[in-house]
Amino acid sequence: MTKCIQTELGTEKQCIHCGDYYPATKEFFYGTGRIKKDGTHRLEANCKDCYKQRFKPWVKKCNNVSYRYA
Repeated sequence: MTKCIQTELGTEKQCIHCGDYYPATKEFFYGTGRIKKDGTHRLEANCKDCYKQRFKPWVKKCNNVSYRYA
């Protein structure tokens, strides 16, 4: 279950990996591709930084092409 709090900045969501609170927008969280009944987009439980660390470690390997020229 996601933890959301209301602050003066609006709704903030807690990342389940690092535990920090960020604004519940697509700037800080990836979307799941689904829409809630009230019309807002659903967001992933991990913030973008944690999502990249956990689920996309292969990106660093793919971008490193120096081994091709050795």
